[in-house]
Amino acid sequence: MKKILVINQYYYPDFASTGQYAHDICLGLVKYGFSVTVITGMPSYSENSPDAPFFEEIEGIKIYRVSLGGVKGREDKRIRFKGYVKFLIGAWKKAKEILNRENFDIILTFHNPPFVGFLGSLLAKKYKMKFIYIPYDIHPDILLKTGWKIPKIFTYLWEIINKFTFKIAAKIIVLSEGMKKTLVENKKVPENKVTIIPLWGKPEVRLDTESSLIRKELNIKDDELLLLYAGNMGVLYPLEIILDSAKKLNNIPVKFLFIGDGVKKKSLLEKVEKENIKNVYFLPFQNEKKFVQILNSSDICIVIINKSLQNLAFPSKTFTFLSAGKPVITIANPDADIVKMISQYDCGWSVKDEDEFFLLILSLYKCREKIKIKGVKARETYEKVYKKEKIIENYIQVLNSL
Repeated sequence: MKKILVINQYYYPDFASTGQYAHDICLGLVKYGFSVTVITGMPSYSENSPDAPFFEEIEGIKIYRVSLGGVKGREDKRIRFKGYVKFLIGAWKKAKEILNRENFDIILTFHNPPFVGFLGSLLAKKYKMKFIYIPYDIHPDILLKTGWKIPKIFTYLWEIINKFTFKIAAKIIVLSEGMKKTLVENKKVPENKVTIIPLWGKPEVRLDTESSLIRKELNIKDDELLLLYAGNMGVLYPLEIILDSAKKLNNIPVKFLFIGDGVKKKSLLEKVEKENIKNVYFLPFQNEKKFVQILNSSDICIVIINKSLQNLAFPSKTFTFLSAGKPVITIANPDADIVKMISQYDCGWSVKDEDEFFLLILSLYKCREKIKIKGVKARETYEKVYKKEKIIENYIQVLNSL
């Protein structure tokens, strides 16, 4: 029985998606006979993150939590950085304490905080373990692309740390071909070190899940077409494309619902009010049950990825949409991985600009049967390719190969 030590700042029951995925992976490892120990921080992803004990065992997983000194939330970068530092120091101490009393075969880290992979590589070298690194985002690249001002000397040092981390790693698991390309071509990581394993729906939606009363609450009729955008409303997401198209569609029964938050949300709300766009609605982040109900009430889901980010991350909500049997419209560069996926499995449509988006919505409004057909293919694709059990098996294969 192989013993696995997992380190990541966020972990169940915290709200961060990386921590939720990490917990699912750990549960899968235990199911397949691995011994799993987790070092994580006290729940801190948001100010409302639930408290948790310093140690507990959940379904065979031993979970050690290190104190972050009461730091919670991510809105203030200084608070976030303080949490990062406290976690890295605490995790290093706790890992040494554990590794000095028992042996492990593999150490596995994700990417929260950004330098946790470096910590994993140091521990792997010191205690002679195999190291698996799972970056769901590629740093510092994604921070630079999203507007973080990082001094050049710090970026240079960060890349040196990355180089060491990649060198020590026995395997690096990424989400897409584009991310693998970034590591191999830009970071000079040997191709045979990098494995692509996609995500799964979080949550996975059962087709028998009840719908929401959201249509009634927002006065959206059952025969009106409802398009859902759920996710980040940040500066790099060209959401104006949706609003400008919505304005042109003001007089036909098509509605657009935005769920989420981000620095651009305020300007989007102002644009809707100023231009009198009446078929657009905004809601804050929803709990899982409510979100699933709203998703089931929608007809089509929208995914946007900026060209500058397409090889650094992958929009994970896509898999939840597919699990619900909802076709996806992607607004993205034609060579983005998500565009290739939608084309390969014929489970949606891809457009690159406002004109194409507007014409597509107009076409779908006139022919609803296309939506039903693509929706069936979306669900079939999820069941055959992206279901959680199938993805977990890919992780098992990687660990068994070491």
